[in-house]
Amino acid sequence: MTSKPSTFFINRFVIAKGGKAVYDETFHRGVNIIRGANSVGKSTIMDFLFYSLGGDIAEDRWNEEAQTCDAVIAEIELNGNVLTIHREVEPGRKPPMSFYSGTYEQLCAANSVVTWQRYGINRTDEKLSFSQQLFELLGWPHSQTDDFANLTIHQILRLVFVDQGTPVNKILRAEHSTFDKPSMRQAIGDFLLGLDDLGIYALKQQLSKAESEFAKIDGQLDSIYKYVSPSEGVLRTASLNSAVENANKELKELLAQREALLVQPDDSTSDAALTIKAAQASQEIAELTNEIDIRTSKQAEMINEIVESELFIAAIESRIKALKESRAAYDFFGEVRFKFCPSCLSALTESSKEQCHLCKTELDKNSRAASYLAALNELAFQKKESTKVLVELRTKLSEHAHYLASTQRALQTAKSTHIAALRISSDRVFKLNEISAKIGAIEERISNYDTKTKLVSAVEGLIERKQKLNTTMLGLAEQINASKAQTSSRRESIESNLSEKTIELLKKDGGFEPAFNVAQTVMFDFGKDFMLVDGRSKFSASSETILKNSFHLAILLESLEDDSMRYPRLFLLDNTEDKGMGPDRSQNFQRVLVEALEVHDDKPYQVIMTTSMVDPSLDKSNLCVGPHYKKGMHTLNI
Repeated sequence: MTSKPSTFFINRFVIAKGGKAVYDETFHRGVNIIRGANSVGKSTIMDFLFYSLGGDIAEDRWNEEAQTCDAVIAEIELNGNVLTIHREVEPGRKPPMSFYSGTYEQLCAANSVVTWQRYGINRTDEKLSFSQQLFELLGWPHSQTDDFANLTIHQILRLVFVDQGTPVNKILRAEHSTFDKPSMRQAIGDFLLGLDDLGIYALKQQLSKAESEFAKIDGQLDSIYKYVSPSEGVLRTASLNSAVENANKELKELLAQREALLVQPDDSTSDAALTIKAAQASQEIAELTNEIDIRTSKQAEMINEIVESELFIAAIESRIKALKESRAAYDFFGEVRFKFCPSCLSALTESSKEQCHLCKTELDKNSRAASYLAALNELAFQKKESTKVLVELRTKLSEHAHYLASTQRALQTAKSTHIAALRISSDRVFKLNEISAKIGAIEERISNYDTKTKLVSAVEGLIERKQKLNTTMLGLAEQINASKAQTSSRRESIESNLSEKTIELLKKDGGFEPAFNVAQTVMFDFGKDFMLVDGRSKFSASSETILKNSFHLAILLESLEDDSMRYPRLFLLDNTEDKGMGPDRSQNFQRVLVEALEVHDDKPYQVIMTTSMVDPSLDKSNLCVGPHYKKGMHTLNI
């Protein structure tokens, strides 16, 4: 867990166009209120703030005035360290950020001699990404989700910034569905609430590294095994040493035989002996040729089987994809209903939901779901079995190819022997030629053994490393599970505290929602992105707005009491009057927020909020930032 609280504050914010500031305001610690009539651009300022800190904004969220701006500049303070950041305005894109180590005033005074450090959205071999740099300055680890997706500053800001574009029944700022996974949402909540610590992150990093190395070694061994013929047995040092010893002994005997032949006189030999040898070689050639023909034909059959298996697996994958798409389409559109019979074009009568409106067959949703799962499981089983068969076929083909190559080499040797028997007239010369060929073959085999001895040494080292990694991964997995168990008590405490604080705030709502007056528990789930009050999630839109804002305020309040939380004590609120909120209720919440935070004025925090219905008692206070924007005015001085 963190040893000291994380703080992320905005001291000054500038929006530039054509080299001039069209918005320039200074923010203070505590509550900052941007107030004004509707449609004056308050949300534009908040979106720009979010963007300047590293947030991503969809292209359709940029209004016409914002798109004409060139850049945003923010003087920020991270854990007491002041720096100024600059980001170009590029709607629909994710431009880099530039960092200056100093205040905005120092930046202006430095003029053209400013040294900027530029950071992109992705990490390079030479430099961190801007998210990683901000994490470093905040003293945060570079966290990952359970499926190893990296947390970025954009994801962190989804819990810090409450905007108007997100449904009020959601905890986190809305994200494109492709990237908004439950694991990511849960990771954001756990990270900022300090529930992912107790060494779990470091253990996950070690496990990820071990798994990556294990997979790499596994791939290396697989490549080596493909290089070595399966018929050669298991690659082990002892077996290879024995083979080398036997080959050297055989070579020694052949060399002795050759020496004995070299000292013998060259007696003439009858043609009969050589004719017999030629006939034997011819017979061997015929047998080997026939065997090669048979094995070549068999090889073609095996290749055809592999191709058919690959096509069958591709067809299964296509059916699985189609089945999933069909289920998704049904879940989205529901049952297809016809107005007219597709056969006779007669008008169809309505039927109950439990019947097919076309053939009147009784329908059962559970039966449909069971049929879908059964079909999906059957296809998955077929794919698994077919893949298993395919692997076996490829292994057999590899063995077959090795054996065929060996047979072809034997055929070439037999042909050479046959030619020698026909051309050589001396049995002594023939034997010398035959022995020399054997010597050459053995020397080549010994050379191959030497190469494989080095390979075997590497293989055994890889196998030993793989076994150690496997033991390490099992140990790390056990430690992670044990650490997760230790976090359960802290999780219960945090959830209880947030529930109590949220209920306390809801009970100060002023009686607009009766259920809030008697609320007992508030439950929340970051992964599923919802909140419940006494098991209930549906309220009026304005009540859901109060619930959402109260929960986020409760997180800020808890962070002021719990230094183990990473929540940076920064709350950006652009949702005060969302969804039909009346003036009385909105102003009441503003007072509740200010009063709740006044208790913690001795601790650093920052709230930047917008309102079109500012409470009169707050309107002229030092909590307000900038002018009270009247109808017709605009926050951007364009």
